[in-house]
Amino acid sequence: MAKKKLQGQVAIITGGGRGIGAAAAARLAAAGAKLVLAARSEDEVENVAATLRRQGAQALAVPGDVSDPEAVEEIVETALEQFDRVDILINNAAVIWPLEEVVYADPDEWAYNINTNLIAPFLLTRNVLPVMLEQRYGRILNISSDAASTPVFGGSAYCAAKAGLEMFARVLALELAGSDVSINTLNPGHVDTAMQEDIRSIDTTGTRLDTSWFHDIHARGELATPASIADLIYWLVGPWSRAHNGAFFNAEDTTWVAQVHRDLA
Repeated sequence: MAKKKLQGQVAIITGGGRGIGAAAAARLAAAGAKLVLAARSEDEVENVAATLRRQGAQALAVPGDVSDPEAVEEIVETALEQFDRVDILINNAAVIWPLEEVVYADPDEWAYNINTNLIAPFLLTRNVLPVMLEQRYGRILNISSDAASTPVFGGSAYCAAKAGLEMFARVLALELAGSDVSINTLNPGHVDTAMQEDIRSIDTTGTRLDTSWFHDIHARGELATPASIADLIYWLVGPWSRAHNGAFFNAEDTTWVAQVHRDLA
């Protein structure tokens, strides 16, 4: 039997309790990775980890909010205490709120968005980098969004955070050049997740927010599945991405996606 591509590697996945994070956890576990899954919802992330363990994987759940620096430290410490290394970091956890015009946005909610979507990936990356550099191997993957480059009415916090996340990756890639540690970015496009459900649930009565487009693409069945995005994530943290550092990948790039399917076949 061929060796699994991620056999012996340890992966941290934030937002691992559902959606893209849970799907990526299942995909990486099938490839032999040991997993440390973090999410705010204790029940969800514990259930994902328990399911993977029943399937024979080594998977740990670390409930906590990545906007809290102490929670970030616990996530990384758990990986090192239990598995003695970190090979893969997937910065996937994200929040969309507030979706309000700046004049009405709550400052604390706005700051929480930035803390979760931008500062948490920095803190997680900062915590795993010394380990990855010492072991001379590491793959960091940021999950971004169209909102990094396309302004969304009412989405000032989310758009700013994702744009900052992409520039953070560009700078870090320069700093990692010549090492065996890399950082890349994936824009998964529009995926059938709880975040999409949240957007469709907004009551826009009496506001200038327009969520009709999100309802339309859902009704047309145009949302990608989390499992399809998990395949792209697997490619990006696996051996196929070894030549890439500071690169940006898009799930709507049909040429690249076709290459992923050929490589994973």
